[in-house]
Order: sequence, then structure tokens, then C-alpha cells
Amino acid sequence: MNRAARRAFDQAAVALIAAFEQAGPFPDQEVTPPLLAEALRECLENCQQIDAEEQVLPLEEVDELGTYALECLSDLSLWAWQLQLDEIRTALEDLALQMALWIARHGGEITVLEAAVNALARQANLSLDNDSLEALFDRACSIIAQTAPSIAESTDLAAVQPWLTLHFNCAIIATRTQQPVLMNAAYDLLETHIPQHCRAFYTEGVRESAKPVYGPHVGAMMRERLAKWTV
Repeated sequence: MNRAARRAFDQAAVALIAAFEQAGPFPDQEVTPPLLAEALRECLENCQQIDAEEQVLPLEEVDELGTYALECLSDLSLWAWQLQLDEIRTALEDLALQMALWIARHGGEITVLEAAVNALARQANLSLDNDSLEALFDRACSIIAQTAPSIAESTDLAAVQPWLTLHFNCAIIATRTQQPVLMNAAYDLLETHIPQHCRAFYTEGVRESAKPVYGPHVGAMMRERLAKWTV
């Protein structure tokens, strides 16, 4: 967690708190942007210190710190949405993605996904070159690998939806690179973690791969994968 991320958060927090105070008061709300921002600022300071000193934390401490930070970012993003501050919400979601990757680098479990997944999808939509797409693919794989089992195994559709979206985005990003190694890796994750959705994904992939932007090998891979799920 670098200084640039901290500066981006400070700017977003100032604007969000100002909008909150102007729109308020909100007497029934206990978890307010000023309290959330202060709590998150402390988390970011701790993360920055841990990285600067190259500390190796026990995994339970990584989980506790990371989960608390992601929960604060999720709540702040909700406030930004309620106050119709789209740019602030974007900045907070981008920071959530960085926090999720920080947790992954330190070997912890990611227990709050939605804001980070939103950021990943948005950044992918804005990425046109293969270098950027490859970097996003690596990030998606890192988050998938470190997501808490409780999310993947949840029977609550709302809770599991970010997990599904993460896999779809990972596979779409890999497909856009048109690199067979990345595509096979992403499709293997789909088939391992969310097999019940593979047929629909590959069916749509066959249609999408018919577009001129894709090489013939992309459509061939999609058809081969679809055949496994239509026997």
C-alpha cells in the first residue's frame, strides 16, 4: 500500500465527508463517513508501515486488518453511491482492489469482494493493450486464489455474486488477450470453481469469438470447451 494510494484516499475522503455534511444531518446513522475515513486511514497507515519495514505478519492479523479495511471501503463506497458521487465511488473501489491485492500478497483471505471486483471490471473495460490486460489477469487470479472459502461456498446468491463476476471477468480478460495459455488457465478456474455456469459462458463465448477482432483459435478453443459441457 503506497503513498499514492494514501493520497488518493485522502482526496476522496475529504470530498465525501464534505458532501455528507452538506446533505445531512443523518441522526439515525452511526457508521458515518468521518468515522469510517478515520478508521480506514489508520488501517492504511498500518499497511504502509508493514510494507516499509517488510514485516511478516501472522495470517490472522493480515485477515483482521485486511477485512476491516475492505469493510470500511465497502461502507464508504455505499455512502458515495447514496450521495451520487460517482468519481469518489470509483476511487474507493480502486483502493479496495489495491487492498485485496495487499491481502493476497501477504497470504491472507479476502472476505469482502464486491468493491474490488467492480474496480477490476471497470479497469478491464478501459484497457485496450495486452500488457494492461495481462496485469489485470494476474490480479484477478491472485484474488481468486485468496478468496475466503465461505464466499465460494455460500448459498446466498447476493453473497456469491461477486465471486461469479470475478471468474467471468477473469475469463473475459484472458480471452481478450487471445493468449491460449492465459485462456486455458482462466477456463480451468471456471470449470473448477463454478462448473454450473460453464455451459452458458462458453455458449456466449462462441458467439462473441465470431467477431472479426478475434483470431480463429479463440473460437476453436471456445467450441472445444463448450463441447465438454454439452454431451
